[in-house]
Amino acid sequence: MHVKELGHLVLYVRDLERSRRFYRDLLGWTEITIPGEEIGFPAAAFSSGRTHHELLLIEVGEEAMPIPMGRRVGMYHFRKDRFKRYAPLSA
Repeated sequence: MHVKELGHLVLYVRDLERSRRFYRDLLGWTEITIPGEEIGFPAAAFSSGRTHHELLLIEVGEEAMPIPMGRRVGMYHFRKDRFKRYAPLSA
């Protein structure tokens, strides 16, 4: 199986505003409203225009713990779009 595209990616970041500027201002991604707005932690979601969101940034702050303890900077998870693989079967 070959992954052809990314479903979405979630990253823990130390500085949400700095990361927000990078993805929005340098890469040109569109920042979107997170459904529910009351998610309980600082976060920002972005879309390249292909899906609702391809990227979610979650701020863990400057005091993030190193692996394996607690919340940390780095990739949390990613999801490939498994539904596109099966789309030809339903056609």
